[in-house]
Amino acid sequence: MSSGAKVTSYLIAEVTPGVTPTGSFDTLRLTGNTLSPKVNTQASDEITDSRLSQGSVSTSVDIQGDLTAELSYGTFDKLLAAAFYNNWTANVLSVGDIRQTFTIAKNYGDVNVYALFKGMHVSMFKLDIPSDGKITTTFTLAGLDYADSDTNTVTTVNAPTTTPFMSNVNIGTLLVNGQSLEGIACVSALSISVDNSLQVQRCLGTTRLGPGAQIATEAAITGSITMAWSNQAWLFWKNQFTRAPIAVSFPITDSLGNSYTINFPAIEIDGDLPNGGKRDLIEVTLNFTVSKVSPTITRAPFVPVTSLSVAPTTASIAVAATRQLTPTALPSGASQNVTWSSATPSVATVNSSGLVTGVSAGTAVITATSVSDPTKTATSTITVTP
Repeated sequence: MSSGAKVTSYLIAEVTPGVTPTGSFDTLRLTGNTLSPKVNTQASDEITDSRLSQGSVSTSVDIQGDLTAELSYGTFDKLLAAAFYNNWTANVLSVGDIRQTFTIAKNYGDVNVYALFKGMHVSMFKLDIPSDGKITTTFTLAGLDYADSDTNTVTTVNAPTTTPFMSNVNIGTLLVNGQSLEGIACVSALSISVDNSLQVQRCLGTTRLGPGAQIATEAAITGSITMAWSNQAWLFWKNQFTRAPIAVSFPITDSLGNSYTINFPAIEIDGDLPNGGKRDLIEVTLNFTVSKVSPTITRAPFVPVTSLSVAPTTASIAVAATRQLTPTALPSGASQNVTWSSATPSVATVNSSGLVTGVSAGTAVITATSVSDPTKTATSTITVTP
């Protein structure tokens, strides 16, 4: 008897599609793995002296299925690159024309059944962001070959990532045409789909169990945005008549500070007018299609602040005069965001951007505190003269 808790999955990138390389497999963090070979058959049409079926013959095998998971930073970057048919360049991913394939192991460890799916292409990628719940991903794969055994051939594995999974609360400020929607519109759910429109090429004389090739055609990128019906939502909805594209972007930041920023420079909107009963909240679903310009995903790993300084460290200003303080967090990739406070606001005040204003004669210590690590602080001593 087998337990779902014992079904583990592993991935290794291939150099030659359909050929499993030597090396270490990555341990996948999944909620489901439906990869399976599907045998296509044709029944015999023979007429004999019996009314019984004369059986069937195998004509082809499709090797496909879904990998489902909860989104976490850095866990699925290889699969994301394969979905976009491109490589990450300076931590940015856009749609390209670079095929990437994998061997994926599906191990039933408690019953000693070990399956290998080879030449796996990412046919489709889906991202679902609900109004209340975990952000989930689905990678639909199609492959070239399949093998199984009662002996585990995946002997060297990398430990799974440990980054936290993400939910709707990890979504940051949504921008539409560069404008924040906070306070003017309410987006309650989002979905994104990247379909590489794979076409199966069957080849005679091959020793592979699966097809001869999986060929990517059009990259069809679609999705939906669910919004509370409002004047602003109506203005977005009206864009379908002019086909004027709009730009949408938003970050997804986990509890450690790692983030993905998803940017759609140009999407076209479609959708029906919403409706509902007298006790319903009215929402509109805006379906979108990417138009001409590739979307991008930008990844940014969290860089902890090791030190914080403020310039100048001392300054003298007159009453009612101002002086700008500048914080610097190290290393350079760390967040530069700080909060400001004055130990003696009756002498000098400081605003949210670090601008100090003299109030009365005396000395005040101005403190900058790192937003990402409040244990990191720096000060500037301000002397206010009459």
